[in-house]
Amino acid sequence: MLGGKPKVKPETVEEVPIMEIEEKSVSRPKGVSALEPIYIKSMELHSLVDVQEVSDELRAGNIMILDISMLMNQDPAELKRAIDQLKGICQAIGGDVGRLTESKVLATPRFVNIQFKRAIA
Repeated sequence: MLGGKPKVKPETVEEVPIMEIEEKSVSRPKGVSALEPIYIKSMELHSLVDVQEVSDELRAGNIMILDISMLMNQDPAELKRAIDQLKGICQAIGGDVGRLTESKVLATPRFVNIQFKRAIA
């Protein structure tokens, strides 16, 4: 008691009131839409006509995995034209094209780049 510490009363915890929050809609500037999901889609490339569908998907912001085995086996010259068109489309929109396997090609939209494997020196 002499020279001892004064006794401290434990503080009582008061109940925290629940607040109601009013939601407000946020207006976006003109021309700006909500974030759209990016899909990774796969499809078989049967002919040059399919390149237009791939182009539409890339412009929509989707990543495309293309199976080129049918064109490889049927018409290698048409496959070369299709790949050349695909490269041109990707270059025009700022995307990228790369080969995944012998029969699979990856095409990406703008803001998605492919980092190609580098040879070890």
